Amino acid sequence: MSQGKHLVIALDLGGTQFRVALANDKGEILRRYAEPINSPDEPERTLARMRDAFSEMLTGIDRAEVRGMGAAVTGLIKPSSGVLLTSPNLLAWYNTPLKDIWERDLQVPVWVCNDANLAALGERRFGAGKGANDLVYLTVSTGIGGGVVIGGSLLVGSAGFGAELGHMTIDLNGPKCNCGNVGCLEVLASGTAIARLAVERIARGDASAVADRANGDLNKVTAEMVAQAAASGDALAQEVMDRAGTNLGVGVVSLIHIFNPELVVIGGGCSKAGDLLFGPVRRIVAERTIPDIEVNVVPAALGDDSGLLGAVAVVLEETSR
Repeated sequence: MSQGKHLVIALDLGGTQFRVALANDKGEILRRYAEPINSPDEPERTLARMRDAFSEMLTGIDRAEVRGMGAAVTGLIKPSSGVLLTSPNLLAWYNTPLKDIWERDLQVPVWVCNDANLAALGERRFGAGKGANDLVYLTVSTGIGGGVVIGGSLLVGSAGFGAELGHMTIDLNGPKCNCGNVGCLEVLASGTAIARLAVERIARGDASAVADRANGDLNKVTAEMVAQAAASGDALAQEVMDRAGTNLGVGVVSLIHIFNPELVVIGGGCSKAGDLLFGPVRRIVAERTIPDIEVNVVPAALGDDSGLLGAVAVVLEETSR
């Protein structure tokens, strides 16, 4: 670790916004900046705005104190080169050499990784998995992503595309997923899946307060509405949450058997449903995990900052080697 280099720049690039932060080596965010991505089909424009954000973030900062930048990016990243190969939310960013661009802009080392992978690293260093050498992280939101930490290091695979946990098959004859596979964990347990399961039931004529929350427009039903209705005692919503949590639990059991982690950390917007989601997950884990394998399933601790703090973590990890 270089003496005096105690600051880290962190970037979280999603499909709708980018966030930049300046943090210290304890994971404390000192400055932050966020801006929506209004032109996802024009990478150059967004990259130029990022340069402005970097300049503002570093005003009055001695660059000699900056260890590097970590970037948590949605999509498939080639870690060795820092190239964003493809992203479902940033289609025009195909094959973009982000590492080269940002190292030229900032004149510091840059590490670019998948956002869910880095969230796993962030939870391991600063959050719910602090101190754990082996953990599995799942983010359950619109889709399902994840990351795996083995022996304190991220598992990224031969080409850097490892730990696409949302796309393991849990139902051979299940519905088709956006990835092209069928029966993926994502299509059966994500926020999108929760909304779809509720809408399917209501469309068949089953009564539910979920429809009222959407003002009768089933196209506007969200997982949050379903979770709120379930928390208020709506029977259909409770059944849907139980089904999605059960599906998620089936996936978690497989991950436990494959990786034998110390704990499983679940974050993302759907994790805010609390026991409505964690209850069935923990039940299935208890019922189906091989006896004598004990693993805690816990909520993530870093919330919306998981990507940013994961980006901080990867810089600290890489510069400490």
